[in-house]
Amino acid sequence: MSTITAPSETGIFLEPVATDRARHRVEELMTDFRTGAWRPTPLEGRVAELLLASTAGDGMLTPRRIRAALWEGNLAMTYENDGRFARVLADLVPVLDDPQLTALDIVDAAGELVGAVASTARLAAAA
Repeated sequence: MSTITAPSETGIFLEPVATDRARHRVEELMTDFRTGAWRPTPLEGRVAELLLASTAGDGMLTPRRIRAALWEGNLAMTYENDGRFARVLADLVPVLDDPQLTALDIVDAAGELVGAVASTARLAAAA
């Protein structure tokens, strides 16, 4: 766990840097996705589908499931789209590994992002 802290957006409390970084990256990528500034590649869409399928039983993103998804994406995913989706997933792992770092808003936002990316793979397959 990081002992260095960064101010949260509300300024009420300090949160660990890992949590702040994960929150920022998830929000930034989702904003870019919604505005069309970032579009997932077929590989990113497929990895998101696999990650989404792994959560079907309980709906939980877990470090183990994210690591498995990153493994499926292999090295290629770190190069596609500048590796932004891979970085978001990688930033989630330490946050989800440590209950003191986990924030529900990040988990919810990450789940929404994974679902959105997975939907692009389904749309591409249907076309």
